[in-house]
Amino acid sequence: MYILINGSQKNHKSNSRYFLDYISKYLDDYTIYDLKYDFFDNIIDSIINTDTIVLAFPLYVDSPNSLTLKLLNYIYDNNIDLSNKSLYVIINCGFREGIHNITALNIIKNWATKVNIKYSGSILVGAGEIVGKEEYSYITSIAINKLKKFGRCIKDNKECNDIITTMDLLTNRIYCMFANHSWTKKGKINNLTKKDLKIK
Repeated sequence: MYILINGSQKNHKSNSRYFLDYISKYLDDYTIYDLKYDFFDNIIDSIINTDTIVLAFPLYVDSPNSLTLKLLNYIYDNNIDLSNKSLYVIINCGFREGIHNITALNIIKNWATKVNIKYSGSILVGAGEIVGKEEYSYITSIAINKLKKFGRCIKDNKECNDIITTMDLLTNRIYCMFANHSWTKKGKINNLTKKDLKIK
């Protein structure tokens, strides 16, 4: 039994959820929870009764976001026994390079040691907003192939080396153009112009 936990505030529309849905293709018996909307007690009960946990969350200022930290702190503060369980981690960030997720991963590894859960590997996704959009599949193939590899590791319950993805097919300049286009599009939905979005 696999428990997949989405720590993103964006819930079903988040990149974290996209990556969990993608990983779930490789798993037979699993449940996906969203920390924002699912009952917290149900999530804790499922964690206690599972063998494998896959935790996905977005990077917030070099750290797990608040919803994820709430879960981690609750487990630690209540001395919940996670021994004989495996933990896999998916962290995605808005930077082009997945290496920016390293500090957040180290926080998770430290927590894993303290709660006695077996840390089994991670994938650190750069440019999460692009990788999580299927219309960009022609430039995300390298990252998706690494995600497939990670999914197979989880299915086989194997420890895997930390996997880092970088949007190699885009230069920083082109990636910034993608990002600016995305923000402009979101601004337009909220009746904001490019000028409104600029830092004053």
